[in-house]
This record gives sequence, structure tokens and C-alpha cells, in this order.
Amino acid sequence: MSGSLERALDALELLAEGRHTTLAGLARRLGASRATVHRLLAVLQERGYVRHVPETHEYRLGPALTDLVARSDAGSLVSLAEPAMAALSTLTGETINLAVLRRGRIVWADTVDAVHAIRLTTTLGERVPPHATAIGKAILAALPESEWEALLGPEPYTRLTEATRTTLATLRPDIKAARADGYALDQEESELGGVCLAAAVLGRAGRPVGAISVSAVAVRLPRQRWAQVGEAVREWCAQVSERIQTGT
Repeated sequence: MSGSLERALDALELLAEGRHTTLAGLARRLGASRATVHRLLAVLQERGYVRHVPETHEYRLGPALTDLVARSDAGSLVSLAEPAMAALSTLTGETINLAVLRRGRIVWADTVDAVHAIRLTTTLGERVPPHATAIGKAILAALPESEWEALLGPEPYTRLTEATRTTLATLRPDIKAARADGYALDQEESELGGVCLAAAVLGRAGRPVGAISVSAVAVRLPRQRWAQVGEAVREWCAQVSERIQTGT
């Protein structure tokens, strides 16, 4: 068992260096038979730690390794985000939400309630609709378009209000604006009478691990305040991102 584990780790290190990436090359470098290394790679490929490129007969590192780092970063995000959420709550008096990426889904992870009796609410642990929320758009804006479908699913997307974007064609301009501005906006797309601004938090791989948002009843957060609040969310998320990436 320990020998197999050592060979698996050695194989991953060789693939990370871009060396001996064919089955024959890996077997030669690891000092094992091709059959043994093939079985080892098959297990790693099944778990997503390795992927095979048929055109070149080479092996590459798989997405599960990046996912491990992201899940670790997301696990620490709740505690690291507390100062940011407290500061945004003091600044706005509105509901502050935190969502994290878990196993390919965006879920609500923490919240600070607004000081007002009438406020928007979230249920911790529930899935966040990526197409209809500022948090979802902020995370999509931090990902390459090739990865959007995995979060969004097939069109048409679920309509939550009359303003919900139900196709990629109508959603894409919002994501483009979020990239340009550094924060995303939801204008009554997930809940009637609600407006939300959010920015993504990036982990050590430079990929989004979650996002923080300010949610309010629309009449309390008029358009002329959006830039100010959006910029504050962006700045605080940048600070949280830096803490994750530097381990401070």
C-alpha cells in the first residue's frame, strides 16, 4: 500500500513538472511495469487527479487537484470573511451574505442580518442560483466561459422573477459588466423588490472560492449608491483574497 501511494505521488510530481507524461515514460521513470503504472493512472484518472489526452497519448494533472486547493480555501473563507462582512454591515446597515463553492455548486455559507425590520433573507446551506444572483454572476465573471455551463446547467435557466436572465445571451452582458466593474449586480432578478451587489473572493490558484454580497430592499439602495457600495464590496473581497493567497 505504501509503495503504491509513493508511486502515485511520484507520478503526480512528474506530471506537475511536465516530464515523462506518456505511459512508457512514467513507467520508466518510476521503475515499474507499464501494466502497474497503467492501473495506478486509471485510479487517479477515475478520481479526477489525472486526465488522459488521447491525441498525444500523454497524461496531465486533472481538475481534482485544483478542487482540493479551492475546497481548502473555501473552508477557511467563513472565518476570514467575518471582518469584511462586519465592516460592510456597518457601512450599509443591510444584509451581508457569504457564499462558497462546494463540489461544483455555490451555496450560502454565512449571513449578517440587516438592521431593518424589512430585509432580504437567505437560508444557509441552500444552493445559490448562479444566473439570478449578484454572487453567482461575480463567481462566473472570475471563471473562464468554458466553465460556466457546469454551474449554470442547461438553458433556459429557472425564472424567479420577470427580470431573471433565462438564457446565456441575456446573462452574458451582466457577467461582462461584472468583470469590468469588479462587482456584479442583481436587480430584482432573484427576488421582487430586492437589489444586490457582490464581488468574488479568489483563492491561492487565482480561482473563485466564494463571494460576498450586500442585499437590500431596492428603495433603500437607490442606483446612485450602487457604485459606492459595489466598490466597497470589491475592496473588502480583494483584502480577503489576499489573506487567503498569502496565508496571513
